Amino acid sequence: MEETNMSVKGLDTYSNVSNGLTNIKNQGYSFVARYYSKSGNSKRMTAAEAAAIGSAGLKRVVVYQNIHQSYDKFSASIASIEAGDAIGQAQANGQPSSVIYFAVDYDATSSEIDGNITEHFRVLKNMLSQAGYSTGVYGSSLVCKKLKEAGLVTKTWLAKSSGWGYGTSFSDWNIKQGAEVVISGITFDSNTASSLSNIGGW
Repeated sequence: MEETNMSVKGLDTYSNVSNGLTNIKNQGYSFVARYYSKSGNSKRMTAAEAAAIGSAGLKRVVVYQNIHQSYDKFSASIASIEAGDAIGQAQANGQPSSVIYFAVDYDATSSEIDGNITEHFRVLKNMLSQAGYSTGVYGSSLVCKKLKEAGLVTKTWLAKSSGWGYGTSFSDWNIKQGAEVVISGITFDSNTASSLSNIGGW
């Protein structure tokens, strides 16, 4: 989805945003993307932070990531564990039926996507749908394109890495990542979405 004059602005970050919400809202941002991850990872969004974001009048978007930066991080068995983990965190944070994005955080080849990555996302989709959630993907143009065409994801978040598969030519995105910004001492990636109703947030 190409940017238009009606597009909305969002942010994503590894950091807790609770202390920056007033400035984020005042600068015209409409959503904040935060992380689900394995136990003990400091980037995980807490229930208190999720509640604070919502109370500030901002939409919450979540992406599950456990260093998904190589092909060996994707398989049906890994997906089964991570889907259960993501569902548990979503329920603990009060996330209603909406989207959980999952990261493919490297320049995956077409054959890799067709192999373990497809199997990984097939398990994610099945397990999330049983729990009332939908699956999204964060990744390259090629990853977004192939997983969307395969019917394995409902939402796509295009990573800003322009050197990855097909550059930034994929146009059927729901969120598109952009340049870094700093607000209230917190480093974010900026993001664009065509509308708040189409990002899978809550």
